[in-house]
Amino acid sequence: MELKPLYRCVAALDVHQSKLTVCVLYEDEAGETQVELREFGGFKRDRKAMAEWVASFRPQQVVMESTGIY
Repeated sequence: MELKPLYRCVAALDVHQSKLTVCVLYEDEAGETQVELREFGGFKRDRKAMAEWVASFRPQQVVMESTGIY
């Protein structure tokens, strides 16, 4: 059974107290899946940079994981 993707671009955020790890998966023009991975600091300016970077991909879905209370 072959799985078919539901979205062409998604982003996932792993939130820690002092950093954000972000992964964007997207389908390129050739139909291949590409992966971009970046880490950002925990300051407001870093979160803003992260939001702008993620938005530049125009993801159809964004998910977040956080295990602590910040």
